[in-house]
Amino acid sequence: MTRILLLNPPSPERLGAPLLGLQYVAAALLERGAEVRVIDAAARYSQRDPAAIRAEVASFGPDLIGFGLFTRWVWHAYRLAEAFRGSGALLVAGGAHTTVRPDEALARGFDVAVIGEAERTVVQLVDVLEGRATLENIPGIRYRGQDGHIHATRPTVALTDLDSLALPLTAQHLFDPHWYDPTGAEVIPGGVLTSRGCPARCTFCANYVTGRGFRFRSAEHVIRELNLYHERFGARFFPFWDDALTAHRPRLFALCDAMADGLRFPLAWSAITRANMVTPALLRAMKRAGLVAVNFGVESGDDAILRAIKKGITTDHVVRALEWSKEEGLRTACNFMLGFPQESPAALERTLRFMERIVPLVDSFSTLGVVVPFPGTPLYDDYHADCGFTNWWLCEEYSRYRPSPPVTDSDRFYRHYIDDANLELDFFHYTPELRALIHACLRFKAEHNLSRMGLLRDPVFRAGPTALFDAPLETDAMPTAEAGGIVPERASG
Repeated sequence: MTRILLLNPPSPERLGAPLLGLQYVAAALLERGAEVRVIDAAARYSQRDPAAIRAEVASFGPDLIGFGLFTRWVWHAYRLAEAFRGSGALLVAGGAHTTVRPDEALARGFDVAVIGEAERTVVQLVDVLEGRATLENIPGIRYRGQDGHIHATRPTVALTDLDSLALPLTAQHLFDPHWYDPTGAEVIPGGVLTSRGCPARCTFCANYVTGRGFRFRSAEHVIRELNLYHERFGARFFPFWDDALTAHRPRLFALCDAMADGLRFPLAWSAITRANMVTPALLRAMKRAGLVAVNFGVESGDDAILRAIKKGITTDHVVRALEWSKEEGLRTACNFMLGFPQESPAALERTLRFMERIVPLVDSFSTLGVVVPFPGTPLYDDYHADCGFTNWWLCEEYSRYRPSPPVTDSDRFYRHYIDDANLELDFFHYTPELRALIHACLRFKAEHNLSRMGLLRDPVFRAGPTALFDAPLETDAMPTAEAGGIVPERASG
């Protein structure tokens, strides 16, 4: 039996649950009949020592080692991958970063770079290892041939029958609960996907893994997954991670009807969507199906900036969507991004004023939010040369992360919560005036959240009892860009 080891590389930003994308890939390999092992070196309580990781890999003796690469932490992944060169295992890179920088992964020692969705490709790589296929016949990869040159195969075709994918739940046993919770309580992934693809063309988003073509699962398949999760774990709340959940309204109405009538438990769920892609009728149907919270990707409170980043919405759309959501009794969250290169002090002032305008309609704002130019986006392509941040992810200084201090340490927690370390990376060389306005926007968002959580006391900040720790409220239940999953890398929602 072919042995496959899937490795989520070490990351300074620790995970509290398995990555949904990694579970999809593991489930596909299990269905193929491979022997699969997972090492999640980014999990909150997992073993991070490279020597221990190398020893575990050696004891398993895999035929293939698969890495998922994410831009922000790829420096750590490349360092670890060096240990497996010449090990005899086929070294495979996948994930968002590999999709936009496949040749870089090959230059760093990987044998194969998977471009796009990986479930079908990794199964075909097992065929190669078993002598049933050759690399040149597998679509959607780049690889280094025996001649030393890089070869590219024909492009892969996006998965259309999402119901044919093995459910992530079938790979749950590969993820040690102690990696995520010291008590050993089993932790399920952070949510579900009912669709893939996003038709939007925002300049800050690299949605090339799942692509722009919108595809969706059948309502029956989604209902089956939700019921299975509930039966096994008792779970009742699920964030829906779809990039474009509301892009196809007829299918969403049908899904909502199925969830309202076909589940064996009372479901509560949250969603991410665009402000111009909801209507009162749609929100009402979603509420009937169990929707409790909705997260809108706003990004800016200045209409000129929204046009510049090709967001496809206006501030009027945002106000209207928030009003409709509150009329349905939904909790609301808004993502804002700060520091676009086109932004002037006046534009940031308008964003701050807009946040002040909508705050009565917003339960929480996204934390952090300073723009990061990811490769594969127009934001990166248009500015990296002039601003001097070409290949920034290969520098150690960009791969650091400051963990949050305990909430009981009031002063440190407050300073951490209102700040964003990405501002210090200074990709776009902000003037002192711009930096001050970015800080003002960050502080406004953070203090609103802290106040809603019961963690802000005037005139002096002090930690106190809060329902945040008793129920999944918006700050820990609402899906945001910081949370991972199979979605491609981006700076915000």
